[in-house]
Amino acid sequence: MTSASAAIIAGLLGFIAGGFGLYVISTSLEKNRELISNKRKQLKLVYSPLEALVKINSQEFDHYFKNDATNEDREFIERTIWYPNFVEIKKAIMENSHLLEEIPDELLRLLNYINIWLSDYDAVYVRQLKDAPVFVRPDGYSYPGEADEFIYQQAGKLRKELNR
Repeated sequence: MTSASAAIIAGLLGFIAGGFGLYVISTSLEKNRELISNKRKQLKLVYSPLEALVKINSQEFDHYFKNDATNEDREFIERTIWYPNFVEIKKAIMENSHLLEEIPDELLRLLNYINIWLSDYDAVYVRQLKDAPVFVRPDGYSYPGEADEFIYQQAGKLRKELNR
């Protein structure tokens, strides 16, 4: 083998190795972009909306249970705040759960509570089978407060990761 042949072979091997290296780097960068894009979507479509809605619901929870709150006050909170917020929470989770690797147990417990609450809401305000207000704890089902904390943590974690 001549030195010219060896140089050509070395050049070709270098070209192939460089091309492979470029492919590996490009693939890695694309996966990283996709991961960041998915995290942005999770924050925008799941955790930020949930965070705002559960914070509002939590604030109204305090108003709902004040000693001087009337049944009219409670009915107002249920109809104009909790009902639309619960519908939006359920919608955000159901329509965007594909962005999550799996639906966390905390969100499943929240969905379960919301489904029960909405059923009672329907019985009270739509079918008028029960007296208003619905009440926050339908027969033995407590609101899963750990879901709120989970949502706050996830939203904060994603914001921190994306704002580096």
